[in-house]
Amino acid sequence: MERPRTLSGATLVVFNALYWPYLVTTCVLLFVPAFVIFVTTFWQRPRRLLHAYTSIWASHYLAWAPFAGIRVEGRERAVDGRACVYVANHQSLVDILAVYGLRLPFLWVSKIENFRVPFLGWNMYLNGYVPLRRGHLPSIRRMLRVCERALRSGSSLCVFPEGTRSKDGSLKPFYRGAFWMAVRAGVPIVPIVVSGTEEILPKGQLGIRPRPVTVRVLEPISPEQAAGDDRRLRDLVFARMQRELATMRGASHGAEQSPAWISG
Repeated sequence: MERPRTLSGATLVVFNALYWPYLVTTCVLLFVPAFVIFVTTFWQRPRRLLHAYTSIWASHYLAWAPFAGIRVEGRERAVDGRACVYVANHQSLVDILAVYGLRLPFLWVSKIENFRVPFLGWNMYLNGYVPLRRGHLPSIRRMLRVCERALRSGSSLCVFPEGTRSKDGSLKPFYRGAFWMAVRAGVPIVPIVVSGTEEILPKGQLGIRPRPVTVRVLEPISPEQAAGDDRRLRDLVFARMQRELATMRGASHGAEQSPAWISG
C-alpha cells in the first residue's frame, strides 16, 4: 500500500508555524457561535444542536487541513435512534478530532483537565459532557451515575477505554467502566477504530505531521453476546478492535495476547 505524501523539513516547520496560530485564533472566534447556541437551547437535554456544531468545529482542524483529512468507514453501523456506548482507541490528541468527524450524537466522557482548557474546554461544559477526575473515587462514582442516567434517557456516550494515550500506537488494556455501564443499562458497545493519528501528533510531542486518517465504525456488540458479563464484553471488544487495527495498518501483529487487564 502506497503511503500518503507527508511534509518534512522546512515545509513541515512552515505548516506548524501557520497551523497553531490558526487553531488558537479560530478557537476564540468559533466559541462565540457555540455560546449563542447554548444560550438559545440551554434547556435541551442532550444538546444535540450544540454537539453537531461542535463536531463540525472540531473535525475541521483535521478534515480541512492540507495533507490531512478524515476517511470515515462504516458509519451506517452506528446505532441510530437509541443509546449505545461508543469506544475508541486512543493514540493521540488528534483522535478526538477524528471521532468528531463521524458526526454522531453522543456525550464525551473525558478527564476533567480537558474541561479547563480555554474555549475548547469551556465548550465541553456547555455541551454537558461528563468530566472525570482520574483516580478519584467520588468523581468516578459520580461519573458512573451521570452516565447511567444519560444512557437510560436515550443519550449515547463516547469513551476512550484505555484511559490515556498509547505511546507506541498499540492497543492498551481497557478499563472496565464503559463495559460495566453498557451491561447495566442494557445497551450495545459500538467499537470505533482510528488509524493514522499516532503519526500526526504522538504523545509527548507538539510538532504536527499532517496525514490522512481513517475512522472505522465496527458492528455493535450487545451485552447478550458476552452473556451479560462486562469483563467478557470488554475482552470481546478488545479482541475485535485489535484485529481491525492490525488490518487497517496493513500488517499482522501476530497472535493476539490476553493483556493484563485493568479492573478499575
